[in-house]
Amino acid sequence: MKTLLAIATLALLSTTAQAWQVVERCTYSKFYGRVCTTSYLDDPVRNAQQEQEDERARRASIEKWEAFCKPRRTYDEEGVVRLVYARKGCEFGRSE
Repeated sequence: MKTLLAIATLALLSTTAQAWQVVERCTYSKFYGRVCTTSYLDDPVRNAQQEQEDERARRASIEKWEAFCKPRRTYDEEGVVRLVYARKGCEFGRSE
């Protein structure tokens, strides 16, 4: 039993990661029986310029939040780091 489990584990670990999505569609007909079609969808092409714009917008949002909320670290009685904010609602993402 252990040998069978070891073989199954080895088989699962030896498969490579795929860079696409596999889609399988099956239909059933009383004349043709079960018919399945497998198609492979490639990952979308990355747009470096769009990713840079998204990163800039994300950083601007974070800077706006930090300027409004002014978070600072404190330690509670058990030594756990806690954030304290200058305004109410900042722990929920409020930035205005």
